Amino acid sequence: MKRDPLSDAKARCGGFSLVELSIVMIIIGLIIAGGVTVFQPSMRQTYKAKNEVIVRHAVDAMIGFSGSYKRLPTTLQSVINSPKDAQNQDLSYAYDDHFLDESSICNRNSAVLSITGSNYTVSDVAFVIWSKGYDGAVSPSKSSGPFSTATAFSVPSYSETKGAVQDDLVGWATLTQLKAAVGCGGSVMKILASELPVGKVDLAYSTTVTFTPDGGLSPYYWCVEFPAALSDKFTFSPSVLQTAFGNCATTANAYVTGTTLTMAPNANTFASTEQGGPYDFVVYLKDSNATVNSVSRRFSFYVNE
Repeated sequence: MKRDPLSDAKARCGGFSLVELSIVMIIIGLIIAGGVTVFQPSMRQTYKAKNEVIVRHAVDAMIGFSGSYKRLPTTLQSVINSPKDAQNQDLSYAYDDHFLDESSICNRNSAVLSITGSNYTVSDVAFVIWSKGYDGAVSPSKSSGPFSTATAFSVPSYSETKGAVQDDLVGWATLTQLKAAVGCGGSVMKILASELPVGKVDLAYSTTVTFTPDGGLSPYYWCVEFPAALSDKFTFSPSVLQTAFGNCATTANAYVTGTTLTMAPNANTFASTEQGGPYDFVVYLKDSNATVNSVSRRFSFYVNE
């Protein structure tokens, strides 16, 4: 039987059957699904690597700022032109608000923030910076802004597991790092005062002497150990407890608050029996972080004829 060429041509041009199309679509779907499964972790890892660099550079920039200005800024924008992560989301910033004054870093010995990880803890953290990661969500929860009381920041173990994603990238700096950047030495607080004039018999003291803190953090607290025999010749302001020697360190509530301390003469004159000297007294000063800054200075004056 002779074959019909036209029928053969039609057969060759025929389409896929529904079964064949179904099989092709299934194969394409599997390929696409596999591609997405491979592609998504790859993208997460790319963003993770970028965010690690961004956060590290942001921390370094903040440490550099602190070294130059001896304080922390209240926003990242004042330090970094575009504080964004790899997904163009704003970086988050939390900080200890005790370090906003330019003399604060060198005059404190602790910070209120801490970092806790799966197998480590970092205390005395001055600030924390983080990227929300590829998912754009904060997990575990972290709050930005200033902190004045003890607060722990939990750093997650990095996870891309569906339903348990924790991909925040967290960076921080300790108070020790800031002190190194600033170049802090030991305690920098001092008591400044001009030289005390000599007293004269039959006259009241002639000059008001002002004692001023140099360094430290306000509020300041004063105490004076002064010889009782001459306590009626002077008035201290604020009204400092003129106590016996050794009592400033041991007497409860011996210190009073004042930005400066003044020793002003009153109308009482020096008697001839009070001629001589030196009459020693000790001025004590504490600041708001007394465990770091508690200093004293001895002063002496004489009474001449």
